[in-house]
Amino acid sequence: MIRHMSLGVRNPETVAAVLAEMTGARAIRAPAPPFPFGSWFVVAGDNRGTSLEILPSTAVFDPRSPLGLRHRASEPACSGAHVLIDSVCTAEQIFTLAGKQGWPAQEVETGMFRIVKLWIDEYVLVEVLPAGESERYVENFGASGLASLDTKLRQLETDLSDGLARKFSPSVITDALGAPAGG
Repeated sequence: MIRHMSLGVRNPETVAAVLAEMTGARAIRAPAPPFPFGSWFVVAGDNRGTSLEILPSTAVFDPRSPLGLRHRASEPACSGAHVLIDSVCTAEQIFTLAGKQGWPAQEVETGMFRIVKLWIDEYVLVEVLPAGESERYVENFGASGLASLDTKLRQLETDLSDGLARKFSPSVITDALGAPAGG
């Protein structure tokens, strides 16, 4: 489904190089124009043409701009968007690479697969499937898991709701997740 995604970061060249190392991909400088100056690609070289576009953090897509993008004066705040990528590295190797860049990292068992969350520049979330975890992801979200996916997600929802309710106040949960529809 997804062929590429753009991420805006402070140092596109460094981020592209690190993500390329984590994924076994290749970092290639993007052409400027049409991309903002300083942009890079992380190209998987797979049979689907999968890639990431790594742009300067001040570049934004804007339908009102003659070129469809423009620069803003400051960096963004946190975002509602993120990406999940496969890695050729172990979780430990991912933590090492992230640590060298000063990126906060957290390992999370989702109940369906395990990821390492990377916070690039403390506002760009990249979730990384360590080597060997993509199989678990595909078991649930791939063709063979699709028939039982909704059932698994509802069970996960129930399990997590109970656990969060024991750990956090209702206001903390509502601040993070919002309120259920009709509630």
